Amino acid sequence: MWAVVPFKGSVAAKGRLASHLSADERHELVINMLDDVLYALTNSQLLKGVVVVSRASEAGGFARRHEVELYADRADDLSGAVVEAGHHVVNTYGATGTFFVPGDVPLITSEEIDTAIKNHLDVTIIPDRNDVGTNGLLSSPPNAFRYLFDGKSFKPHRREATQAGYQPRVLRLPGFSLDIDTINELIELARKDRDIATLRFLKKSGIASRLFANDNRFPAHDRGNE
Repeated sequence: MWAVVPFKGSVAAKGRLASHLSADERHELVINMLDDVLYALTNSQLLKGVVVVSRASEAGGFARRHEVELYADRADDLSGAVVEAGHHVVNTYGATGTFFVPGDVPLITSEEIDTAIKNHLDVTIIPDRNDVGTNGLLSSPPNAFRYLFDGKSFKPHRREATQAGYQPRVLRLPGFSLDIDTINELIELARKDRDIATLRFLKKSGIASRLFANDNRFPAHDRGNE
């Protein structure tokens, strides 16, 4: 099983957070989240390898730092990039399965990754917490069915896998449930008690305190230790 991690780059990333975070802050958020994802993947006991799929110039630094492969795709969209990477690991390494993992799920753990692999047969889909998006997708063989990544792909992926003759397994894992696109998701992440790069950055930069000060959902006395 090879992990496939698409990365569009940090320039102008996470535009939905632009009214809350500066371009530099969003850049740092993106690279810290990717570091956390790659750390979890490279500490898995069951993955054969990890490939970062990107044409971004900064992607090489991640690949070298985490000692993973870098594949520069030529695709026009996320689905195409994942398909290309699947063909690459099959042709280059004889991979029999791929595990798509986005770069913005910083709470995932190596244990969850191995749990997903242990419970996998042919198609396993890990949804977000709302069962809307796909935050993890295992496919054996790679590219077993048509990918439709668009932010609302969970149900379409179940349908496509079924139409291709598979019985997709749905697996819900806490770390995979939260991907960071909106301000509410960022606030929820910032309240977590985990020693990961993304949370260290949010606290050290002062972003966490700023988010809590502007968040009326929580009483003031609940914000003091954040």
